[in-house]
Amino acid sequence: MSRNWLRIAIAPFIVITLVACSDSAEEQTGEGIKVAKELFQNEPVEPNEQIKSVELFVPGGFSIQEDSDDTNIILNSKSDLYVLFINPNEEQDSHLFYDLLNAEKKNGIYALETFEQNGRFGFIAVLPSGDEQFEIMASIGGLKLTTISKKANIYKNIEQMMKIVRSVKIDA
Repeated sequence: MSRNWLRIAIAPFIVITLVACSDSAEEQTGEGIKVAKELFQNEPVEPNEQIKSVELFVPGGFSIQEDSDDTNIILNSKSDLYVLFINPNEEQDSHLFYDLLNAEKKNGIYALETFEQNGRFGFIAVLPSGDEQFEIMASIGGLKLTTISKKANIYKNIEQMMKIVRSVKIDA
C-alpha cells in the first residue's frame, strides 16, 4: 500500500520534469528556421497532388479540402488547418506578403527570417497567437502558407510548410 502512495506522490514531479525538458518555443523556432533555409536552398520536393493549374507536395497525413481552388488551397492534418494563398500575379522574387506582414504586425512578430537565392525571395515568420500557440507563415514570392501551431509543433510545422511552399508549381 505504501508503494502506491509513493508512486502517486512522485508522478507529478516526473511529469513536470518532462515538460520542463521539452524544447522551448525559441529552440523550436531557431531549429525550424535552420531547416527552412536548407529546404529553400535545396531542390524542391516533387509535387504529388494537383488542384486545377497548381501542383504541390502534400505530406503524408495531410489532405486537401474539397472547396480548395487554385488560389486558396486548404490542407488538413489531424485537427490542424493550413491555408495556402497563391497570388499568380506575383513573381518568385516578390516581397508582397513580407511587406504586408511588416506593415500589419511589425510589433507582434516573434521571429522572422528571410531567404534569397536564384531570383527567389522567401521568409518564415512566427507570431504569438494566444496561450501556447503561434501563427506560422512560410512564403516564397506570391505563395504564402499559414497555420496556427501549438508550441510543441513549431519545428515540425515550419519544416512541412517550407516543403509544401517550395514544391508549388503553377501551370500557365
